[in-house]
Amino acid sequence: MTILLAATTVILLVLGFLVMRHLDEFIERGGILDSPQGRANQGILIYGAPEVEEKIHKIGMKCKILIDPIFPEDSLYSALVALSHDDCANLALCHMARQADPGIIIIARCSTPNLQSIFEAMGVSRLLSVEESVVPLLAELGGVGR
Repeated sequence: MTILLAATTVILLVLGFLVMRHLDEFIERGGILDSPQGRANQGILIYGAPEVEEKIHKIGMKCKILIDPIFPEDSLYSALVALSHDDCANLALCHMARQADPGIIIIARCSTPNLQSIFEAMGVSRLLSVEESVVPLLAELGGVGR
């Protein structure tokens, strides 16, 4: 009886090990849709400046243009660039992006100096003033959005 119990225990341990190993391999291959592994990186998300798309493509980066300030939670992006002159829309989009992906790089334009601290508290990586161009930052993002 003791030998049968010991053999059953060993079989269950081996079976548990095999199940866990297969589960680990499944996750590594991106088997869970909600994980970053299961979503292909779409590059950089641009809001409020569709003219920047051509410049981004010229330096070999992938990007998607957002028409509305709604973060697409079904995809993975390296960075969000919110360049609209509407600070409220930029703030809302930055907030949605940070909630969906805490590790995303966020670059935003802030037209109202009084709101800069709110953008910074939200975790915006780089804040642009109205006069500041995004073009120099694109070179810095070159390795991120590929």
